[in-house]
Amino acid sequence: MSLGAVSKLVAELLVAIQALSGYGAPPVAPRVEFVSHQRLQQKACGGPCEVYGWFPPGQTIFMDDRLDPAKDVVARSILLHELVHFLQQEAGTFPPAGDCEAWLEREWEAYDIQIRWLTAQSASPKSWARLGLRRQRMNCRGAGRRYDPAPPTQPEQG
Repeated sequence: MSLGAVSKLVAELLVAIQALSGYGAPPVAPRVEFVSHQRLQQKACGGPCEVYGWFPPGQTIFMDDRLDPAKDVVARSILLHELVHFLQQEAGTFPPAGDCEAWLEREWEAYDIQIRWLTAQSASPKSWARLGLRRQRMNCRGAGRRYDPAPPTQPEQG
């Protein structure tokens, strides 16, 4: 994707997130860098893992270079998910990384917005699974809290 196309897509997704979340517009949009899957795994996880996008604290979102958010709604939703994390950072909504409960809250919110956006795009839950958006459980050891983002069975009305 060209830099201009990425910038335009980021601007469109930021507007969509603002409508779904209430987050305000950031003063500056983040940079999006497409990297190899192996490099993304190393940066995000320190080794092999299932990752397609990653936003560490800062101003850069890293995306798997095998994805094409311009042409693929599910890939676009992964960029949207990472943009939610950027807006969370800019708004100071959650405490800094390191606290597992805060990390889960950030993820729950990003997945919720991502799934609502995908539903509004009429993307089938079956299509989400091919890029890792499937039922999953996340929890903190001993916290007793679980997240189960079951895909909606029908598009939301309203």
